[in-house]
Amino acid sequence: EASSKMSRKIHSQDLNYSTHNFKPPYWFHDNIKFSDDDINKLKYSLLNGHYSNHDIEEHKTSFKYNFENRPDKFLNLYYENIVENITKNIGAFHLSRYKYTYWSQLYKRNSFHKAHGHFSKGTDFDADISWVHFLDVPEQKCFRFTDTIGNTLTPDEQSSGDIICFPSWVWHEVVPLKTDYQRLVVAGNIVSLPFDWW
Repeated sequence: EASSKMSRKIHSQDLNYSTHNFKPPYWFHDNIKFSDDDINKLKYSLLNGHYSNHDIEEHKTSFKYNFENRPDKFLNLYYENIVENITKNIGAFHLSRYKYTYWSQLYKRNSFHKAHGHFSKGTDFDADISWVHFLDVPEQKCFRFTDTIGNTLTPDEQSSGDIICFPSWVWHEVVPLKTDYQRLVVAGNIVSLPFDWW
């Protein structure tokens, strides 16, 4: 009974640790800006296509669509190089094979994205490293990491062109956009392949 009480007490303390101890791992990769033509093309496609998220219009996204039908597939050569450089920078490029995917998201005023993670082993939504490319964004820093019990961390690296990476199990969210400036990002996942894929 004593150990049971101690276990509950420790658990209670764990749930009340202060925000300054919340340090989710992430890193800044690079600042890569795309042309205005590419950005405007993608924004137009997302605004005028049927790319709403789930059953409510939290934001416009190409996530659920087959790659061939996505408005962002013309960016694939860019992201092939970006993902290769991410894997090289962490020392993984020559050690394993990988595959990647990405999808675009367009946020208008009051658009948001609920807290979620990208780590789901054994499913189609499986990842080791996730990344966000802030293609064309307002000054408001909307992206933040969360532990879902009240602690958050908002990365400084959220200017247009910035790319941040993080382990896919780190939960994150997008708070409601408070400006009329449309926020365009591309998010993606990198999955390490097992040896039998070689």
